[in-house]
Amino acid sequence: MNSRYEFSIPRSSGTDDEAQSSCERGHSGTRALRIGGLLVMVLFWASAALAADGPVSQYADDIALTKATISSLAAKDFASVRNKLDPTLGQISNEKLDQMSNVMGASEPISGETISSTGAHNFQTGDGSSRVILEYGLTGKWVVVDAVVKTQGASKRFIGLYLTVNTLPLRELNAFHLLGKGPIQYLFLSAWIAVIGLTGLAIAAAFRRHSGWRRWALIVVMPLGLTPTLAMNWSTAQTWVMEATSNPAGNVVPVVAFRWPMALFGYAATGAPFLYISAPLIAFGYLIWSWSSSRRRPSLADQFD
Repeated sequence: MNSRYEFSIPRSSGTDDEAQSSCERGHSGTRALRIGGLLVMVLFWASAALAADGPVSQYADDIALTKATISSLAAKDFASVRNKLDPTLGQISNEKLDQMSNVMGASEPISGETISSTGAHNFQTGDGSSRVILEYGLTGKWVVVDAVVKTQGASKRFIGLYLTVNTLPLRELNAFHLLGKGPIQYLFLSAWIAVIGLTGLAIAAAFRRHSGWRRWALIVVMPLGLTPTLAMNWSTAQTWVMEATSNPAGNVVPVVAFRWPMALFGYAATGAPFLYISAPLIAFGYLIWSWSSSRRRPSLADQFD
């Protein structure tokens, strides 16, 4: 039984000299192109490394803050915990903090693991938010800590802190099992397989019917999903729209979305596997057009009548 406590990218002819000059220019141009390409790659790698340093450092700091806060919570140092909470959470009662403290217990955890750390931060200022998920192994139970850390200037505050008690570790709870699921999971899996199968059928039809650039252009765009992406957590059957955004008025779902490929799988922040589908309208439309055109094409017997 689980429980949850919330803070909320023709050669021309000419003389030998011209040919040699042209060849030299060609070699020079090739060398310049290679050098330019190498410089672009170096700059790309350097910028990627610089961009990665910021978030990695942010995540490390946020993980350390979360671990320290959980230690304070277990020790019932509620004043220290409150000092790390964002004011938007309001005043958290001692009773609530005590409940969460009792979940962790006073004994030292048998194990502790960082499951994931994700988020978005401004590269220049470092402002942003992180989601940190930790798992502590305690006697007879595993406690998952789900924390959201807001960074603004030199200040780091929690805008969400959740504890979930499980009877098994996440690696066992999130293991993929085909059997033993509900009808909703199997219905979604059937739709997922059907979308992949129909897209493969459309690609095969385009490969046989066309040649040249049209063939390859169609093959590339066939797996493009053009609708909002519906995802399902395979373990819990929870569904959500991946492109949905939240605002004070509620969730906003776009009418058109772009996802390539249209159907695949992934892992949530907690490590749970999920499947997702975005309708490949180009592939579906091509199949309908191919089917209707083949029906309109007269047979050889009809042509000689």
